[in-house]
Amino acid sequence: MGPCMSALSLDRYIDFRPELSRRDGPAPIYVVCSPNRQVGKTMLARLLTEHYLADARPVAAFDLADEGPGLADFLNRHVTIPNINDMRGQVQFFDGLIESADVPKIIDLSHREFANFFTIVDKIGLFEEARRRSIEPLILFLIDPSPVAAKTYGLLRRRFAGFSLLPVRNLTVAKGLPYGAAFPHASRLVVSLQLAVLGPAARAMVEHEKFSFLNLAKPERPYSEMSARTRTELEAWFRRARFQFHEMELSLMREQIMTALHSDLGVSSIGPA
Repeated sequence: MGPCMSALSLDRYIDFRPELSRRDGPAPIYVVCSPNRQVGKTMLARLLTEHYLADARPVAAFDLADEGPGLADFLNRHVTIPNINDMRGQVQFFDGLIESADVPKIIDLSHREFANFFTIVDKIGLFEEARRRSIEPLILFLIDPSPVAAKTYGLLRRRFAGFSLLPVRNLTVAKGLPYGAAFPHASRLVVSLQLAVLGPAARAMVEHEKFSFLNLAKPERPYSEMSARTRTELEAWFRRARFQFHEMELSLMREQIMTALHSDLGVSSIGPA
């Protein structure tokens, strides 16, 4: 198998069958973030967590939000609320992120914890250590039209050069906002993440704290109260999100294979081009 491998041969090599996806595959650290509030961070973290749960795959989710409703309010049985405001809590949390290379970690990062989190990550070299342990950090940045978002994205791109920084477009707040200028795709992963706009009834349903996409078919409240049209809309919305997440995982698997093939050159292929 030579280094110049086509995408088709890579797909055949990966053999990403449904039953394989439940046991294997990459286990990155996802940092879902923005310096601003109400841009869809928790929604994206919820979708990503339920994506893994839908495949009966292990996942560790962390709620670093400081205002509700947060990730733990929707998925309390699957979410941990860490404390990174003291040394003991920091050691426990950040060490735990790189203990296992088999379980994906999803962090819903509050806009108020944003600066503190990335300052600690940079200071302790967390992303570098994670990569040494074959754990790939992926920063999923919710973009919006504010100057603060553009400035912060640029700061992250410079501070964590070599690691994947992926702009995520929530069409509720970022429709029409161009990617290329202020939010360039800073990763070799071939994926474009986007959250479509939900209708008013569907939006109200997903904001219900007892709501889970995995329970849409259940004949109990709040699911029994929704119309067939709303149920169909939410099922299609979740499927679209899961398709994008599968594409992201496949792209990461391809890049990890290429990195392994070129390891003798000492070159990583997962970060920005």
